[in-house]
Amino acid sequence: MSSKQKLTIIAINVRSGVAQKTGRPYTIHEAQCILEQSKDGVSNVVVGVINLPDVLAKEVQPGDYLAEFLLAQGSGQDAGRLVPRITSLVPHGNPRPQPKPEAKAA
Repeated sequence: MSSKQKLTIIAINVRSGVAQKTGRPYTIHEAQCILEQSKDGVSNVVVGVINLPDVLAKEVQPGDYLAEFLLAQGSGQDAGRLVPRITSLVPHGNPRPQPKPEAKAA
């Protein structure tokens, strides 16, 4: 069973390196987010970071999304823990305006 919530992505940071245990290269796309939740009429805002799956990371821009989550078994520092995984992101509401490129001087 999945869960859907409104998620605002503020920025996407990319971390990469070589795993110490395996020696294999890795790339992680971390989304800095604002998660708005309400329960029993009480609103709650949570700010944090969540990893984006590679399939979504290249297409996602900062903005508002309806995020679908599943719980999955973590790895690395989260080994043995259940962690949320984003399975889909659908744009929500009005897209954020993108900065316009500067006009070239004639």
